[in-house]
Amino acid sequence: CGGLSGPSWGGNETGHVPCIKVLEPGWNTVRVLGVCAGMGPVLSCPWGICIDTNGSVLVADWGEQHRVLLYPAQGVGWPIVTHGLSSPRGLALLPEGQLAVSDSMHHCVKIFQYTATQGLSESFLC
Repeated sequence: CGGLSGPSWGGNETGHVPCIKVLEPGWNTVRVLGVCAGMGPVLSCPWGICIDTNGSVLVADWGEQHRVLLYPAQGVGWPIVTHGLSSPRGLALLPEGQLAVSDSMHHCVKIFQYTATQGLSESFLC
């Protein structure tokens, strides 16, 4: 992951803007995701996060739009799942190239086919 330690969640407590901070091994902030629409979707209530092998950060955001977002290591982020979820809370990339999303209000884990360069296919199993 290019020497990065990984993402750190910044909550939406009073006076704080929801964001994901990408840190380097010395705990210095390298990037802040989810606060500027010019760099991708603005976060509402980030919950689950994971990193793919290319260093892209995936975020389960459940506050207003119940979606999964992809922020590539370079460039602008975009939503990769925008429908079919109700309070996504956790994410995991599986060895077979799939993304598991815990859908808390539907009481299941949904499995999507994940492609790092294009996001997800539309089919899923529940």
